[in-house]
Amino acid sequence: MSRASDTSDAAARWLVRLEGQTTPQIWDAFQEWMDEDPRHRAAFIRLRVAWNHVDLLKNMRPADGTIDADLLATTKINPGSIAARGLQPAPGTQRRRTEELAMPERRRVFAVAAAIAAAGMVAWFASYHLGWKSYETRVGGRQQMELADGTTVDMNTNTELNVRISGSRRDIMLTRGEALFHVAHDPTRPFYVTAGGAVVRAVGTEFSVRIRDPEHVDVLVAEGRVAVGAPGTDANFENPKLLATAPKVSAGEAANVRHDGVFIHRMPANDVTRKLSWTSGYLVFEGETLGDAVQEFNRYNQRQITITDRSIVNVKVGGNFRTSELDSFTAAVQHMYGFAVQVGSNNGDIRISTGGQSP
Repeated sequence: MSRASDTSDAAARWLVRLEGQTTPQIWDAFQEWMDEDPRHRAAFIRLRVAWNHVDLLKNMRPADGTIDADLLATTKINPGSIAARGLQPAPGTQRRRTEELAMPERRRVFAVAAAIAAAGMVAWFASYHLGWKSYETRVGGRQQMELADGTTVDMNTNTELNVRISGSRRDIMLTRGEALFHVAHDPTRPFYVTAGGAVVRAVGTEFSVRIRDPEHVDVLVAEGRVAVGAPGTDANFENPKLLATAPKVSAGEAANVRHDGVFIHRMPANDVTRKLSWTSGYLVFEGETLGDAVQEFNRYNQRQITITDRSIVNVKVGGNFRTSELDSFTAAVQHMYGFAVQVGSNNGDIRISTGGQSP
C-alpha cells in the first residue's frame, strides 16, 4: 500500500470518528495528526468536502446497522463545490481532483465505517488521554481555580469541565453547568470553550458559558470580545475565513446559541452584574418571573421548590438572596403576594400555591 493510500485511509478513519460522538481526547489527537504533515490536512479536507457534498454518506449509520458500500456508485462530485468552500483547484487539476473524490474515496470511507462499526466506537474513545484534566462541582458547590496559562475559572453549581493547555492552543470542554472564564491574554494560543456543540473562541477576555439544555447554550461577555459558532457548523475555527465570519459577542452582550443559530442581544451593565452574582454566592432578581426564580434556586439545592398553580408562574419577583436561602425566598414571596407555602416533613421540599389569593 502506498504512502498516499495510508494517508487517505487515516483521513477516512478520522472522518468517521469525528462524525460520531466525540470527546476532548479525540479532538486533540485529531489536531496532532493534522499538524504532523500538510498531506494529512489535504487528505482530510478532500474527504470532508465529498462527505458534506453527498448527503447520502450520512446513511453510513442506518437504523438496521447495515452499510451499503455501493450506495454512491451513481453519484457524481461537482468540482464547483470545492471552489465554493474556498478550496480552489490548480489549473488543469479539476478532472484529477474529481476522480480523487470519486468511488475509491467513497469506498474507503464506507470500508472504514464498517470496520469501526464492527469493533465498536468505545475502543476508539478509550485510547486517548492526552493531558486533559477534569474538574467538577456538586449541586450547590462552587470552585475557583487558576489554569497553567494564568486564566482563572469560576465553576458554578453542578458543573463539569475538562481542560487542556498545549503550546499552540487552550481548550475547555464544558459538559454540564456554567463557568466564568477570565482568560489570560495570549494571542499565540487561542482559547476555545466547547459546550453543547457550540464553540466560543477568545484570546484574552472575560465571559461565561452556561449549558441550559443540550440544544441551548448561553454566552455572556463581561469584557472583551469572543467569536461564537453554533452547533452543526464547522465551528472549530481552524480556517481563518470561518473565524472572520463567525458571530462576534462583545462586552455587555449576551448570546443565545441554539442549533439554528447565534442570537445576540445587548444587556445593561447592571444586568451583566446580576447574571454573574452567583460568583459571590448570591441570586439577584429584578423582575424575573416566579417560575424562572424557582428554576434558579433549584439549580443550587437538593431541596426543591415546586409551583403547584400554573396561574402564578409568571408573577414578577425581586430581591437578593444567597443561593442556599430557599426559605428566605419563599417567605418573601408569601409576604408579598400572600401565596401559600408548604414545607414537606420528609425531604424539606417546598410547594408554592395561590392559597386562595389572586396572583
